[in-house]
Amino acid sequence: MEEQRKAERRRGEEMRPPPEWLIQHGLNRTNVDAVHTGECWAAAKSGRCRTVTRQQAIEALRQQVPACTHCRPDTALGILD
Repeated sequence: MEEQRKAERRRGEEMRPPPEWLIQHGLNRTNVDAVHTGECWAAAKSGRCRTVTRQQAIEALRQQVPACTHCRPDTALGILD
């Protein structure tokens, strides 16, 4: 029974679409280190990201949070300096 629940949970996670936007936090969780697109490999590797809305990602970039140099969320959002 437990194995069946684990398998169902795993299938559900695999079918869930990736988030569109992520904010990466520092090691102490109070610093915001970067904005990422939801499919960024660097964000997945860090493990310190949370899902945010498009508007929250735009606001973070406007507040001078750096855009990831790999996935370029600023370009995807149309925010270029």
